[in-house]
Amino acid sequence: MSLDPRSADPPLPAPLPAAVRRWLLASARDALTQAMGGRSSPLGEPPDDPRLDRPARVFVSWHEGSRLVGCIGTLVPESSLRDAVRYFAVQAGLHDPRTPTPHLHELPRLRCEISVLTSPEPMAEQGLDSITAALVPGRDGLVLRDGDRRAVFLPVVWHSLPTPAQFVAALCRKAQIDAPRRGPLVRGERFFAEEFAEPA
Repeated sequence: MSLDPRSADPPLPAPLPAAVRRWLLASARDALTQAMGGRSSPLGEPPDDPRLDRPARVFVSWHEGSRLVGCIGTLVPESSLRDAVRYFAVQAGLHDPRTPTPHLHELPRLRCEISVLTSPEPMAEQGLDSITAALVPGRDGLVLRDGDRRAVFLPVVWHSLPTPAQFVAALCRKAQIDAPRRGPLVRGERFFAEEFAEPA
């Protein structure tokens, strides 16, 4: 995907190999299965890729059809990629306060999606209008900040909120930002994500 000429962002990092993606998805399912008291298939040895052992910004989400079961992760790279995926697979599957906790018999119907994020970078644009105009739909993840209020949307959210105006308005609601009053003061941070999921 070519970068939008409105921004001078650095190139995206090289994507993870398909074998690493498959192993991480299997590891996420293994972690949630064990946490729910189920029996999982042997995971197998991880692929030989040094990025598995590097600290990573990761979000893991679980879906049942179009319904979100849970999505939790971190913008702070504290744990290795392999450990973060397992940890957030369990947190998203069982401990997202926004959604009911699934039961073990529902697990085969759940689909895992993993997002590995780049470092959020402050946007040069200031205020909601300028931030909205600078976004590239389908590509950009966004952190909005207004004082102590903060919220984040992953790029995958563009699937359900396809225009920048919808995307930013919903993120303001999530952060409880008073857009009409505080809009000019809001700051944004942009990031990108490598997203991959189990087959539908």
